[in-house]
Amino acid sequence: MPSQEDIPADLSELIRRGSVSSVDLAAGTCTVRYGNPDDEDGGAETPPLRWITMRAGKTRSWSPPSVGEGAIVLAPDGQVAAGVVLVGINQDGFPPPGDSLAELIEYEDGARVGYDPVAHALTAILPDGAIAIIEAPGGLTIRGDVTIEGDVSLQGRMDASEDVVADGVSLKSHPHRDVQAGSAQSGPPVAG
Repeated sequence: MPSQEDIPADLSELIRRGSVSSVDLAAGTCTVRYGNPDDEDGGAETPPLRWITMRAGKTRSWSPPSVGEGAIVLAPDGQVAAGVVLVGINQDGFPPPGDSLAELIEYEDGARVGYDPVAHALTAILPDGAIAIIEAPGGLTIRGDVTIEGDVSLQGRMDASEDVVADGVSLKSHPHRDVQAGSAQSGPPVAG
């Protein structure tokens, strides 16, 4: 149990609210400006501190804070230099990206990844010019019907357990016209 001298006289020194003022991506730290900006000193700024992330063990996540993002500094014993930064506070400059039960991550370029438990829909919507890459050396399985709007390029072999139909022509059972006996080639396939 902490002694009386271990508890700061001013409990506001333990938790300070402010906004991210700089981010060092290489170091994984940020600074936070807190206090009253109208004060003579314009408030105060923390030294570089680590921010709290979703996971930081064998499973790790990376989502750096943005300059201007609302933050809380948790300062053990009131020592700001030993503190950590908790980010993720909605504010006017960074309002919530949704207003329903659907969970959503929205990125600076407009990309949105979300899941709507009411509609049972997983979405990944990317801005113009963006690409998506899935690498699965062990294979990729998709169960269910697939619709592709756009061209498809395939490097490697394609196996189909059923028929393949292109523009109404069955690969498996299409008839040919202009068939002749002997070594002559038949005409093109006829749509079924």
